[in-house]
Amino acid sequence: MEICFSIRVENTDARTIVDVAKAVEDLGFGGVSFSDELMDLERRGGHSHDPWTLMAAVVQATERISVGPMVLNIANRDAGTTAVAAATMQQLAGGRFWLGLGAGTNDGEVFSRDQTEFGRPPAPPKERRAASRAYLAELRRIWAHDDFLRPDPVPPVFFGSFGPLSAKLAGGHADGIACPVDGFGAHGRRIEDLVAIAREERGGPVRVIAHTGPHDNYDDLPWRAGAAAYDRLAAIGAERLVLFLPPDLDAVKDARRFLPAA
Repeated sequence: MEICFSIRVENTDARTIVDVAKAVEDLGFGGVSFSDELMDLERRGGHSHDPWTLMAAVVQATERISVGPMVLNIANRDAGTTAVAAATMQQLAGGRFWLGLGAGTNDGEVFSRDQTEFGRPPAPPKERRAASRAYLAELRRIWAHDDFLRPDPVPPVFFGSFGPLSAKLAGGHADGIACPVDGFGAHGRRIEDLVAIAREERGGPVRVIAHTGPHDNYDDLPWRAGAAAYDRLAAIGAERLVLFLPPDLDAVKDARRFLPAA
């Protein structure tokens, strides 16, 4: 199982973020990812970055690690644009790119502030799930179209899930599921439960990305080498665990002391 990092990008120079990603590779970790938060959601007077631009820079600066977004809000880009961007990214990455997508969140919540500022307030949950199914189908259509760039290989698509309905959507329409190990906030479902729902919906295997909550630290006791969480993730066949990491070179070196060896 890969140990990967979602690098926090708020209020940090983009060049520093790329340097941190290079250190992740140099120290033997498995990959990096970036969230789709296009503004400083805490409104502390700062900024954030576009994940596609960061990923393009990272895949050109590295040779081995996997790279993907965790996860892109489908409301921020239409499916056709995302399909072509993903195909281009896979070409740059030489097959190391994976695609994470999510349905977004409810109107008025912190994680919807950027799309609201863009004039796209979130739809109700049922409508967002329907839009997600259509979005995933359109990705496949564009990737199979003769007049658009075809990704080679086609990147695996993971759908972000926190509850049973989004887990069913992941199982029925994506290649895999991306979900927190033990939920966070109001979302308390264990990863074992969500993966089981996705696999039941699929009627077969579903790929799994596990991640921590956004306020968990990479050096918390549950994630240190030898912790029980790794046995749980192995039992469900998780292919990577994504931990949140500050954009600091010393933090990457520090993580090497706490986390399992590559």
